[in-house]
Amino acid sequence: MLKLFKNEKHILISPSIVIFTTFFLLFLYFIYQISNILTLFFLGFIIMVALQPFVHRLETKLRFPRILAIITTYILVFLSIVGILTFIIPPLVSQLIQFVKTFNLPWLQNGINNFNFSLGDVGTIVQQLGQSVNTIYGVVTSTFSGVFTFLIVLVISLYLMLDRKNLHLRISWFTRNHKHLKTAEEFVDSLEHQLGGWVRGQLILMVTIGVVTYVGLTLLSVPYAAPLALLAASLEILPNLGPTLAAIPSIIIAYFVAGPVMGLVVLVFYTLVQQLENNFLVPKI
Repeated sequence: MLKLFKNEKHILISPSIVIFTTFFLLFLYFIYQISNILTLFFLGFIIMVALQPFVHRLETKLRFPRILAIITTYILVFLSIVGILTFIIPPLVSQLIQFVKTFNLPWLQNGINNFNFSLGDVGTIVQQLGQSVNTIYGVVTSTFSGVFTFLIVLVISLYLMLDRKNLHLRISWFTRNHKHLKTAEEFVDSLEHQLGGWVRGQLILMVTIGVVTYVGLTLLSVPYAAPLALLAASLEILPNLGPTLAAIPSIIIAYFVAGPVMGLVVLVFYTLVQQLENNFLVPKI
């Protein structure tokens, strides 16, 4: 019988490859299943590395016990956040309300119009009540879920902070080799230094740019300075692109409210802010 394939090749797959591939896929599936838990631990770790230098200073400079240094740091951070929010929220809310009223956004107007119903239309009333209940339930559920998640992250960060000096020893669950433990310690120290420095630097940049933008736009009498400053601070998370995106709505608003000259002035202002950031703030931080 004539052979159709003269150069047949046989591929042999060893059992070890099959076993390794199977375990690797199972490992990926396991990581996927606990991804939410890993995210919480990662966020807790970020908080820990961001606050660790302050705790260390309280321990070394003021001779605080570690637990007292941690509690003091958390209280100071909490009071700082409350102070910043107290300063930001009132003008932010009032200017957002003014923005909505000024531009009369169609989708908001349609949402408001949906609440106009006839008292005689019982079916419509019931339907709207049902939708309102679902909406309120969703908002309440999301709020409690967010608060609960935030508390979990804080607890995790607190645990990591308390156990910071022994984190590298957790690898002893897998190996007791002294060299491996030393490598793990160096890795944790390096990660804390690099990631913690980046987080603290980003926070300083965001606060500084937000304050400078708010003061500058207020002095230039540009409307909605608080929301625009908050936008500029938030977009600092995007290097190079963020400041450009933050400048666009400010320039557009200044152009339509006060004319092309003011639009050009705002453009120059944002350019100066970006130069200040790139040439002074970033190298120092």
